[in-house]
Amino acid sequence: MKITALEEYGLRCLVCIAKREEDEPISARKIAEAEGLSLPYTQKLLRELSEGGIVEAQRGAHGGYYLARPVDEISLGDVMRQLDGMVELDEFCDEHTGQRESCVHVCNCSIRPVWARISKFLARTLDNIPISVLTEGEEEVEHYLGELSPPSQPDEEAWSAPATSHQTG
Repeated sequence: MKITALEEYGLRCLVCIAKREEDEPISARKIAEAEGLSLPYTQKLLRELSEGGIVEAQRGAHGGYYLARPVDEISLGDVMRQLDGMVELDEFCDEHTGQRESCVHVCNCSIRPVWARISKFLARTLDNIPISVLTEGEEEVEHYLGELSPPSQPDEEAWSAPATSHQTG
């Protein structure tokens, strides 16, 4: 998975906001300074987050940005979707058609189930990480991630490889 600058810096700006008290907005300028970003780029990131209902802006002398909902109700998945960081399988297949209008494997693709499984796993994982966790230190985040359990959806198989072998000969 490739993380773009938009996703990384957008997430860093959001964490900067999330570390503040709920009733204490922070200016784009202060966020830019704290994260080592230009003010125009920070404003662009905050606009993206605002359009997705993740942050809100308060105008005025004591204005700035604050979270649009409680920090525990915003997941890393929400943020990544808003910043275009989670490609849906249909989008992936539509973007990789070679020189044709549609992929030559559209009816029988052996690769699609692999990307589908990885995509579902990634989405579930990111959806289970609230932004509040990212306001903690690195050690606490590592501990939280270690406590995440594997998916337990009925359609999911065990995490270990299947017992059958695909060996030839």
